[in-house]
Amino acid sequence: MFEVIKGHIESVNAVDITPDGKFIVSASSDMTLRLWSIKKGEALRVFDGHSGEVNAIAVTPDGQSLVSGSRDNTLRLWDLKTGDCIATLDGHSDDVTAVAITPDGQFAVSGSEDGTIRLWDLG
Repeated sequence: MFEVIKGHIESVNAVDITPDGKFIVSASSDMTLRLWSIKKGEALRVFDGHSGEVNAIAVTPDGQSLVSGSRDNTLRLWDLKTGDCIATLDGHSDDVTAVAITPDGQFAVSGSEDGTIRLWDLG
């Protein structure tokens, strides 16, 4: 094991790494996401906005944005540099459990406990 990184106050449900390999993004049951420096092992930013546990995350291929899925039935699009929520994507009627982004970064795909898969235009 190389390093242990701590900061969330509840379980970590998902992680992703930025395309440049410099940062980790984590999603937690504490309803937050965090951006971590791999080099320093410390949190650089906390993303607040979901009203339920965050279950899924995906960083866009350009490394500029992040999509998160939550038990609040929404996805959120975040600016990785500022931590601002760019958009809230509503449509699922139950927990969002999975998120992926197309290789061109144009669309997000989400899966939910409502039994649906949804395609979202991020452009």
